[in-house]
Amino acid sequence: MESGLDNSMLRLSGVSKRFGRRPVLNALDLQVGRDEIVGLLGPNGSGKTTTLRVAAGVAWCDSGVVELDGQKVSPDRPESRQGIGYMPERVPLYQALRVERQLRFVAELRGLRKRQAQDAVETVIARLRLEPVRRQIVGRLSKGFRQRVGLAQTMLGDPRVLLLDEPTSGLDPFQIIEAREFILDMAKGRAVVVSTHIVQEMEALCSRVVYLRDGSLIDIDLEGPADRVDLHARIRIDGAENLRAVLTASRVPLEVISLETSGGIAKLSIRVGIAERGAAARLLAAAGELIELSEPSTRIERQLVDIIAAAERGGDS
Repeated sequence: MESGLDNSMLRLSGVSKRFGRRPVLNALDLQVGRDEIVGLLGPNGSGKTTTLRVAAGVAWCDSGVVELDGQKVSPDRPESRQGIGYMPERVPLYQALRVERQLRFVAELRGLRKRQAQDAVETVIARLRLEPVRRQIVGRLSKGFRQRVGLAQTMLGDPRVLLLDEPTSGLDPFQIIEAREFILDMAKGRAVVVSTHIVQEMEALCSRVVYLRDGSLIDIDLEGPADRVDLHARIRIDGAENLRAVLTASRVPLEVISLETSGGIAKLSIRVGIAERGAAARLLAAAGELIELSEPSTRIERQLVDIIAAAERGGDS
């Protein structure tokens, strides 16, 4: 699978992997360049996590090569993966540690000296907006804040490549939008691979999407993330006038597509820019009790239907 990029930071070439007699990856090729977010899409059990573990240099492949900036990455050479930040689906966190100590511990494990480690911790705390919980026990954090801590420790050491496995798993709609906002910010100047089985994640985050099927990757046509996105929400409100006043007075540039109220429940759709999605979600949450928040997805789903249908026919996609 070639991206057509000459500045690839991460390259997987001919990577194959079997578990016993079961082939998982089959001569898989993938290139990811700077400022590119590649979505790795596929059903559960398709090999997405295995792909990321091999790419991160924490699992062996049976054949093929993984390269970071042209240098081979290998599990028996820990220094070869220092430029890679890997966040597994189950983030390794010590439940008894306070957030700041957890991050400092990981920074020291990555070889940062005391002053460097502290500076790096302060940077990620600010970037992931963890200041309110920096002295809280990790085990007492909400799911959303635990994911933020996971993202923060992935950033320690200023890696050039980020590999994120199901980074929004288990989050509520508002937390998902916040996590996407963080990932888009973290991706600047880096090469990023995001693994998920949720199509909306691809629509919201990625400049390129690949679908893992039978151990190989299939390109899904995507001309970059949409400039604007529609958010659909249900909110319990005190009155329609109050909600309209909040929307009208908002500093977030948005377009109200539809708004219906009945029995104290408002159903509305708004259109906002990608960069303002998080701010718009916070605005809606502040307007009342946010019951539901969703984004429609169409571009990728249509292609997935064709890919799956072709597979069932036994033909090529």
